[in-house]
Amino acid sequence: MENLYIVGGNLVKDAEFRRKMAGRDAGVELQLVLEDLLQSKFNADDKDSKAIVELCKESPDLRETYERSQLKITVKVFLRDFNKENLHEAMNAALSHLRTDHVDSLFLAVPTEASPVLGLGSGSGEDDDHAEALNSMVNLWSEVETMMENKKVLNAGLSDLRTSVFTELYNKSGDNKPDSIQVNLKVCCVVPQELSTFAKDNNISLVTHSDPEELLPEETLRKILYPHLGREAGHFSPHWIVRFLVHVRDRGILAEKRYLAKLAK
Repeated sequence: MENLYIVGGNLVKDAEFRRKMAGRDAGVELQLVLEDLLQSKFNADDKDSKAIVELCKESPDLRETYERSQLKITVKVFLRDFNKENLHEAMNAALSHLRTDHVDSLFLAVPTEASPVLGLGSGSGEDDDHAEALNSMVNLWSEVETMMENKKVLNAGLSDLRTSVFTELYNKSGDNKPDSIQVNLKVCCVVPQELSTFAKDNNISLVTHSDPEELLPEETLRKILYPHLGREAGHFSPHWIVRFLVHVRDRGILAEKRYLAKLAK
């Protein structure tokens, strides 16, 4: 087995899962999703007989109840690195499982490997590593811009970039600039004043969130996979993770929350 694809169930409809999650963060939430799927869906024979395995927990399709215009879909993508193909694959997976041709909002988190250089808690960034990472982030954002041009994404923003990085990326991007920025208050305690001012001056939505800096650390993933894959567990890493939320516009309720992920060697 080279690739393991994860399609979690609708957490909104799982009362037992919500009880387990009381007071816990999104990192624990994803861990519980993975553990549940591995315990209930994984066939040990597949790890030696198949190159690609998908574990899927389906639930009723909301599109059977609501028209697409009645739904607001928000997607957040977490990448390991700056690989544009991973971003493209993650979004295509989300659109496929959502059975739609577009999402209303996309948030792109700073890739895990770049967080120490570009993230909120990183330093001032004047060295070569910073310049290279910034250029890679701008290049990654260009893929989002293409999605917006093709109407796959209607609005898009970024998450947990240091203020100077966000402003540089904003100024270097094309016509489809980020219209929102997420800030994790666990990292910076308060929204940086410089970022607040820049957002206000450029009509950018500034929102807070509580996702951990790294949604699924590789050490945590190894511990989850080891009972099922043995030593092979150490060769897998999360190439991309998607979380999507589906709200019913008129009623203002969250109708669906689901995780998708690609774990690969």
